[in-house]
Amino acid sequence: MNLDILKGRVAVVTGASSGIGEACALGYARAGAKVVLAARRAERLDALVEKIEGMGGEAIGVPTDVTSEDAVNTLFERALERFGTVDILINNAGFADSTPIEDCSLELWMRMINTNLTSAYLCSRHAFRIMKPQGHGRIINVGSISARVPREDSPAYTASKYGLNGLTHALALDGRDHNVAVSLFNPGIVATEISPGAVKLPKDFAAAPEDIADAIIHMTAIPDHLNFYEAMIVQNKLPFLGRG
Repeated sequence: MNLDILKGRVAVVTGASSGIGEACALGYARAGAKVVLAARRAERLDALVEKIEGMGGEAIGVPTDVTSEDAVNTLFERALERFGTVDILINNAGFADSTPIEDCSLELWMRMINTNLTSAYLCSRHAFRIMKPQGHGRIINVGSISARVPREDSPAYTASKYGLNGLTHALALDGRDHNVAVSLFNPGIVATEISPGAVKLPKDFAAAPEDIADAIIHMTAIPDHLNFYEAMIVQNKLPFLGRG
């Protein structure tokens, strides 16, 4: 991994206040990138900006509801005001839920789709408007193993992640003539706050957010004419492969 590619580049990370997003933000800062942090919790963003600046890095935190068009507009306006461009977008914001279809309210369904899928559309739309004219850029959509093999009683979450997979395919096609690489990263079980208690597994089973962030950063630390199109990290003992 040639981290020198990332020096001076500008990375927007959504869901940056904890878990995979926070780990990505710190990883990019260590690699010399300038980081724009987006999440709802302003106090956590402030603390993370302070931490990055204490490391000698550059960052801004922009409290953002990524399901709001106006808020996403403000996020990218702030990024351009501070750093002049956006080279990398990590669409990481999201949450998980396990609710059977018969109990899944329309409110829950729409919140899931808006948070996990519509947010990626809104942020990617802005990123394309910046990246296409400059002739390069990378977007990583953080999906889920549930986009490949669903869990039981999780129709809303599964649909949102399958939709993100389709959005990635479409944008990768639309971006390739402009050197805009759009990729999908599907994590397995990760120890984050995405939905405490949604999946009950041994403590030593889940991946650390830093493990996932390292892989995502690797996907963006390659020459601009290449696309590390898709990756997935799963536990060795996760019942994902094989026949019954």
